[in-house]
Amino acid sequence: MPSNRATGAAPIATGVFLAGTAAREVTQHGFERWTTLALVGGLSAVAVGVGVLTGRGGFDADDSDDRRDRTTTVALAGLALASLAVGAAVALA
Repeated sequence: MPSNRATGAAPIATGVFLAGTAAREVTQHGFERWTTLALVGGLSAVAVGVGVLTGRGGFDADDSDDRRDRTTTVALAGLALASLAVGAAVALA
């Protein structure tokens, strides 16, 4: 099983890249729907990474409540998929 640092670093790195790309587009072209969503998605990914590193907000892998683990997993997977979709849309636009 990967360490907490490696697990937390991946969304932080991805979020910084996505938010940085979106911020650059915002400064060049102003706020648009997709760039705003990409910026929010990137910042959310950074928040997820920080949550994993600090163990706050239900991100701890040692939680004993199975229902909460499942809900957190679904939420994180949905956030990752949304960030990927928004990033792809920004890249293709």
